[in-house]
Amino acid sequence: MNAFDLDILTIWIVAFAEGFSTLAVEVIAIRLAIPVAGSSMTLTGVMLGVVLFALSAGYWRGGELSARWDSSRMRAALTRNLLLSGVIYVALSFPAEAILLGKLLDAGLGLALGIGVAATALFALPVYFVAQTVPLLAELTNTEGKAGKASGKVLFYSTVGSVAGGIVTPIFLFPHLGVRGSTYVVCGLLFGASALMAARWTARGTILSAGALFLVAVHVISEAAKPANEQFSFDSAHQNIRIVEERTAAGRLERVMYLNGGRASGIFSGSGQSSFEYVREAGRILTAVRSARVLAVGAAGFTFPRDAAAMPFVEQVDAVDVDPVVRVIAERQFLRQPLPAKIRFFPRSARYALRRFRQQGMRYGFVLLDAYSGMGVPDELLTVDFFRDVHAVAERAAVNFILDRATESEFACNVLASFRTVFGRVWLKDVKPGDEEITNFLVTDWEIPGSAEWTGTGRIYTDDRNSADRDHIRMIWGESGADLGY
Repeated sequence: MNAFDLDILTIWIVAFAEGFSTLAVEVIAIRLAIPVAGSSMTLTGVMLGVVLFALSAGYWRGGELSARWDSSRMRAALTRNLLLSGVIYVALSFPAEAILLGKLLDAGLGLALGIGVAATALFALPVYFVAQTVPLLAELTNTEGKAGKASGKVLFYSTVGSVAGGIVTPIFLFPHLGVRGSTYVVCGLLFGASALMAARWTARGTILSAGALFLVAVHVISEAAKPANEQFSFDSAHQNIRIVEERTAAGRLERVMYLNGGRASGIFSGSGQSSFEYVREAGRILTAVRSARVLAVGAAGFTFPRDAAAMPFVEQVDAVDVDPVVRVIAERQFLRQPLPAKIRFFPRSARYALRRFRQQGMRYGFVLLDAYSGMGVPDELLTVDFFRDVHAVAERAAVNFILDRATESEFACNVLASFRTVFGRVWLKDVKPGDEEITNFLVTDWEIPGSAEWTGTGRIYTDDRNSADRDHIRMIWGESGADLGY
């Protein structure tokens, strides 16, 4: 292999790394915003728009520079741009995204505007630098005087890298390394590409060594910043999972699983008994209806499925959760014991699982919908279309909703109206009186002790027209940044 062949191989590798990192950054940026803004088309659309705009600006600027610079200056610029982008991503963009987005929403910015400002401030510059790679590499390979041919080859390898980044990041990196580990991989790839473009071998070694030390330093600092009471943390493809031990107001030690910043499950550390009142209330409802077959949508720490399986009249408990890692984490880190044999776990999306159950003619005497924890909510599980699938398989259905205490917000009125459209009536029980302004309500389609019927009005959410993500943001962040209370 001659020197020219080696140079061309280096260029194709760098083009692949540029494409991989760009798509991976898009996926990671969307994933990091979900705990704050929820998973929605608004988030995806705005984030992609910002990245594509930064890419277009980088392509334009790189094309202009490639027409004026010689090969050595272009190589130096590529080395600098790739290295600088990796540093910005790992030191600023990824760690600060959720914090900045939360502050912008707390300041009163709308969902789309808040996402746009945060994405522009944190990701536009490094994406702009990386995007210059394509036209600069095209100029370096244009040895035949055929710009179209050279550009086509560079774009081919860049696009193949983008395909790999879009697939590998959520399917392989997130489940095995978590989101934070995935950010290190992406930034390490950029450091490696920067080293390849360096003209001297000594410079390549320096870049790789400095990049590795920088990633280690960032990791050590982030580990040191963790709360002392945090016992476990993992950022899966779907959610941030944290397990902490903390004292209740009564002084009892409680082990709590947080999902996307919200308290999702809790047990008393000494006894293992469920500590969340809505779970105990759901257990009391189940005892009253005495259903042999139970379905829980949203498994979290598996406290309700575990408690239901312990009831002698219950023959089978099916638990559905989109995140396949929650069972292992619940058994090893949260409950610290295997789940009862009565429990069947379906690691699938709730929409897919309920439609399959409906097609198969499955029926449950009691269904608990408990998939609405955290700062963001899955808006696809708030539509009448989804509730119809639930109603088709449930004889009795209860939902754990997090709403404003007065149930006067647009989100509360709309989601309750959507539930009532399918189930006929809506009964609310405040399961934690005296809690914060944003609190838990157990919602049923029949009267339970201590509940009151909701007779308000609202717009229904449908798959075709659904503003639940924006309404939820206004409810959460429009109340002086009120925390989620459980």
